[in-house]
Amino acid sequence: MYERSDEADEVVAVAGTYYTAMVDSDAAELRRVFHPRASVIGNFDGALEFTDLDGFIAGTAEAKTGAGPFEYRVEGLVLVGDTAVITVGGYCYATWFTDHLSMIKIDGAWRIVAKAFYAHPPG
Repeated sequence: MYERSDEADEVVAVAGTYYTAMVDSDAAELRRVFHPRASVIGNFDGALEFTDLDGFIAGTAEAKTGAGPFEYRVEGLVLVGDTAVITVGGYCYATWFTDHLSMIKIDGAWRIVAKAFYAHPPG
């Protein structure tokens, strides 16, 4: 397998921008880091959520609390060719989430094309 690390800092920066934009409900920044046809998928409150970027952005606006605590960390990163999968953990909206962000380098910029998330149960 051809793995690389030369652009890891760029991928990590995109993931950091994603997280900050999500908790701030910053639609413009979310649109900048996500591909317009991206999907967001995961089980939440016992139901499968499968939405597009517009639905995800609308959900961040509805969930925005404006107050922390917020926590974010990179838990894993794989870069192969022009693809990347980064796993980030984050505490926001009173829930710990694990997000797997799939990225592709498009026109010289890393963009999130899919987000699969897991909402950890309390406790």
